[in-house]
Amino acid sequence: MINIKKQMVNSLIISRFDENLKWLEDHQNFNIIIYNKGKNFTCKSLKNIINIDNVGRESHTWLYHIVENYNNLDDVSIFLQGRIDDLDCMSYKDPNIYLKKINKIGFAVSRLGLLGPLHWGHNVGIEHIPKYASQWNKNEISRSKYGFRKFAKKLFPEIPIFVATSYGGCFAVKKELILKYKVDFYKKLLETVSKHKNPIEGHYLERLWCYMFTKNSLLIDSFKDVVKTKLERSKLIK
Repeated sequence: MINIKKQMVNSLIISRFDENLKWLEDHQNFNIIIYNKGKNFTCKSLKNIINIDNVGRESHTWLYHIVENYNNLDDVSIFLQGRIDDLDCMSYKDPNIYLKKINKIGFAVSRLGLLGPLHWGHNVGIEHIPKYASQWNKNEISRSKYGFRKFAKKLFPEIPIFVATSYGGCFAVKKELILKYKVDFYKKLLETVSKHKNPIEGHYLERLWCYMFTKNSLLIDSFKDVVKTKLERSKLIK
């Protein structure tokens, strides 16, 4: 009997509001799925466009996709925002690089970060981040009765103080890692981020995807990446 190896199917899951997606035309080797949260649009080269409510930030989009496709996920899902050229080192500009980096543990990001004792503030310190401070003060970001640490502990009781993380909500993950959790796990999270355009829980999840799928196996790598990022930024400042 001839053993025919099944060809892997890899998807690009895009969360769009009003971004120009022309860059996707160069990546037709992927199964491209666009979740549009802005005005309706069409593109001849992009066939799979799904309009959904503009709630929950990109976390809502990723959870919506997982819940709706739980029994039919592609081998690798690469979750990216509509623009990938404005996140600096936090996102690969070429999605194919995620595929090259993913084989080690089934999860890949462009650059890791680190959560430590000072990063578990009730609102992840979002009120002090310049690009979010104004939104926070105007109540354009929802509050939660659960602080970041308590929220994380409810999901993962064993989660330590030092945790490998990533920012920007852009990452790649193999199907088998997603399926380690039952669909109800994702449904509950989806409900949590579906009540507001910009829920604080969306910011929580941005910092927890890495732990969710890797259980801190990238902790040492995260220390190295933090040093790398600091060195790069110090050179830019100079």
